[in-house]
Amino acid sequence: MPPEQPPIPAPVAEEERLLGVVLDAARKETPALWRVGEAQGELVRLRDELVEERLAEDRASVLEQMDRVARLVDQQMRAADAPLDLGSPYFGHMRLIDDEERRRDILIGKRTWVQDGIRIVDWRNAPIARVFYQKEEGDDFDVLIAGKDLGGEVAVRRTLSIRDGRLERVACRGQVFVRASGGWQTLGGPRLSGGLGAAARPDRMQPTLGTRGDGSGVREDKFLREIASLLDPEQFRLIARPETELVAIQGSAGSGKTTVALHRVAWLNYQDPARFAASRTLIVVFSPALLEYIARVLPALGVEGVQVRLFEEWAAEMRGRVYPRLVGEYADDTPAVVSRFKLHRGLLAMLEEGYIQNPELGPRELFDELFTNRQWIRESCERHATGEFSDAQQNQIHRWCSDRHFVRVDGEGHNEDDLPNIDREDDAILLFLHQLVRGPLHGKKGAPIRYAQLVVDEAQDLSPIELKVLLDTVEKHGAVTLAGDVAQKVMENNDFRSWKEVLAALGREKVALSQLRVSYRSTEPIMRLAHAVLGPLAPEEAATAPRDGAVPELFRFKSRGEMLTFLGDALKRLERNEPLASVGVLAAREWQAAEAHEVLQRAELRRLSRVRNHDFAFAPGIEIADVRAAKGLEFDYVVLLDVDGDTYPDSDASRHLLHVGLTRAAHQVWMTSVGTPSPLLPPDLLVTTV
Repeated sequence: MPPEQPPIPAPVAEEERLLGVVLDAARKETPALWRVGEAQGELVRLRDELVEERLAEDRASVLEQMDRVARLVDQQMRAADAPLDLGSPYFGHMRLIDDEERRRDILIGKRTWVQDGIRIVDWRNAPIARVFYQKEEGDDFDVLIAGKDLGGEVAVRRTLSIRDGRLERVACRGQVFVRASGGWQTLGGPRLSGGLGAAARPDRMQPTLGTRGDGSGVREDKFLREIASLLDPEQFRLIARPETELVAIQGSAGSGKTTVALHRVAWLNYQDPARFAASRTLIVVFSPALLEYIARVLPALGVEGVQVRLFEEWAAEMRGRVYPRLVGEYADDTPAVVSRFKLHRGLLAMLEEGYIQNPELGPRELFDELFTNRQWIRESCERHATGEFSDAQQNQIHRWCSDRHFVRVDGEGHNEDDLPNIDREDDAILLFLHQLVRGPLHGKKGAPIRYAQLVVDEAQDLSPIELKVLLDTVEKHGAVTLAGDVAQKVMENNDFRSWKEVLAALGREKVALSQLRVSYRSTEPIMRLAHAVLGPLAPEEAATAPRDGAVPELFRFKSRGEMLTFLGDALKRLERNEPLASVGVLAAREWQAAEAHEVLQRAELRRLSRVRNHDFAFAPGIEIADVRAAKGLEFDYVVLLDVDGDTYPDSDASRHLLHVGLTRAAHQVWMTSVGTPSPLLPPDLLVTTV
């Protein structure tokens, strides 16, 4: 006799019966066009009635009916064009008991569909759908629908997975029922966890989230109070290097590159406060968020008054000071090939040769002469960028630069054509030419700029010419620290392919690259996956991570509504279990982040925010942000949205970006995908179809 099948759980049995009713109704659904015609006839009748009515209250009643019928026509027209998806008609079920004890079953799906008493509502905009996202089973609700107040209790709230018309998964009240070969299995449900008391990183005296589940004694701010006694021996060795040496640090994500750089600032300032005064120190960072972080950490190290700047802001200020008559707007549509040429490591040698050939020209005249000279572009590419720019690309570079040059400028340097006449990349070029032809850059009072100490963090996202400009502002025996990780590069046109090539272009071939190979931020499973997605770009020796943890997981969904509903439920549980956790919900595209924020707001998460201008809170909560903006930062948990083949295709840029996103997490990573997963993911990745 075959083994006896276990009984079907009651919630599952109920959902299977309901699905059968919906599918039966959908299969016999007649085209909606005849109902549209009937409703349009009703609109004509009401219009005629409106003309005949004289009393204001009667006219108002007719207008209300017309509005209701018009909405019905619009709904039915959409229904006629888009029949119900029989394979996956809905993904949520909610039963409401109103104040008069009437029962309403509402299904949540990709679009509104009403037939034979069955109500499927659009998860994106139906007012009643807000109850589904904001409330749980047993909660009271109150919602305004069509001008009427509806209140009562949420008796049932379930999320479902329906594949090919078959129920595969039911989640309710913390339980998950999954169809298996032997019947239905009961699971506890996937959850984000591991933060409370689990972080053992050397940048903290004790774990960020405390050692007890009640969160007592926990620091809520997420700024790291760096303490020198917690540095590992290799980090300390780099900090205490002789001040006259250029220290170049390659370190994996979370290995302490920024920690070392900031501690070296404090170390040298302590050793010789007069020579390495804070006022004579410049720290250059890539992102505004990292700038904010460093500005708060340095005072904790006993150093105040250090200038911390974004490179592009510093360069724009310096260019305005050196070239006060060069007035114009930056182009926002610079072709990628032009940017790549202007940031190419060979450009340093090209410009030096151009100056030798034209010693009589000033820096601005030399700039115009070279970049509008087709022969100089061709010959320079042949010598210093062999095979990297085709003839067609060289022509495009020449045309673009010539067009910028011939924008009309009046006697005061003002742009008469009101057209962009400068690229962002030109600031560094113009500053380098000034240093080459005229000498050092000057401060506000006219004195040469000579920093005693320079730190460049995330150096891999600056180009060689940008780094050269910065290095030439340091006094003869000044201290320089360059910290970066080629694997975390997000500026693909800047030609920072390897430290060896860049140091050679800067004339620092003899500088020994220091390696930090231990990642203290992320767990071993996270770092293993991050190494795998780099593929051919991965370093030969993978970073090590001393902590074990949850295996990263990819959750596959059939619709975006399912994906974000699932995520909202998981984040709500996390808020209850770990109120001081920091979560980064990271997207590669703006619309993905905007949609996630719009939907997750309905779940009434207490500390949900949308990061738009790098305004990270560095505090407990859930922050939705662009992956690029989060570079250099850290979260307890990371959810990467849309890790699919379209968002993360097989390209160097995608490999770097996905690597950056993964390595923001201290404890656990989830990835989501609607459609085909990214080809960058390894075949042995844990995948759950939801």
